[in-house]
Amino acid sequence: MVRKSLIVATLLIIASPLTAQEEYVWMSKRPDGHAPSGMRGASLLDAGAIEVGYRFIQLNSKGVWIGNDSIPLATTLEFYEVAPLSLTNQTHNLAVAYGVTNELTILADMNYSVRQRRQLTDGGVFYVTETNNLGDLSISALYNFVDQGAYKAHIQLGSLIPTGADYAFSETPFSTPGSEALPYDVRPGGGTFALLPGMTAQTQNEVASVGTQITGKIPVGTNGRGYALGNSFDASGWIAYILSDYFSVSARVHWQNWGGIQGADPSLDTARDPGNAAFFLEGERVDMPIGINFYLPEGARFGGQRLSLEAVFPLSHEYEGPQLGVDWGLVIGWHMAF
Repeated sequence: MVRKSLIVATLLIIASPLTAQEEYVWMSKRPDGHAPSGMRGASLLDAGAIEVGYRFIQLNSKGVWIGNDSIPLATTLEFYEVAPLSLTNQTHNLAVAYGVTNELTILADMNYSVRQRRQLTDGGVFYVTETNNLGDLSISALYNFVDQGAYKAHIQLGSLIPTGADYAFSETPFSTPGSEALPYDVRPGGGTFALLPGMTAQTQNEVASVGTQITGKIPVGTNGRGYALGNSFDASGWIAYILSDYFSVSARVHWQNWGGIQGADPSLDTARDPGNAAFFLEGERVDMPIGINFYLPEGARFGGQRLSLEAVFPLSHEYEGPQLGVDWGLVIGWHMAF
């Protein structure tokens, strides 16, 4: 099992303070002045500034895993009527941020997701289900409490508003000609409000920047289908180096932990698909995203815009029950401040 103490130690090593000179002052208007593209709420704006952004996120999962071990397809079909083969999750994220003051920024963002899941029945029938839906709306306040020389730190507190559906239906070999409820991993929303706490700390010198971020999602209450997603927590540590006035590269370690679903959707048959077993859908994962960032300085044509990319490589995961394992991921981001 991946030990949390080892993960925390790794994050601290990666994000240890740079040897920044005392007189150096943080600069956001440089390629590494924003956190890597896979992160949310890691940067504040000056008073009166507005930033709009778009991110395309793709996460590909393949094969059933328990703990850190891959389970043969035949073994899965001994216990379930359906074995999930792969899941492609494509997310379009739109975000708007406004600098209320130099210390306070408001951030709102929403997802639109396309999820395609491939399955095989114990009778040898292959089929694909697909969902296309809006996700939940997130609104957060980011407050800067450290802004001294090369060092910055802020806290964030927000709310997730359940605008996404907590259900999904599709025709399957078991439901023809009707439709049946689909597993939890293809549903666009959780159906409940949730608290979104977090904290970010960063520092930089003339050639590089490092940072850490810890965030959480804590659902409140139970949705109309009788369940609530478990608490989830993320921690990242990253380092970015400047290659030129326009480009920087970054490396990040990303740890995620999610609790099992509380309650259950009564329309799901837990013997049919491992993705229907709510209580066992918990675990943790460690990924290493590698990124590149491009920044057009203000004054240049199309100045003030940022393009960024992160390729996500899984390092380790520990699943409490049978779940699809992450194969690879990609994040492409664009931001413009004015």
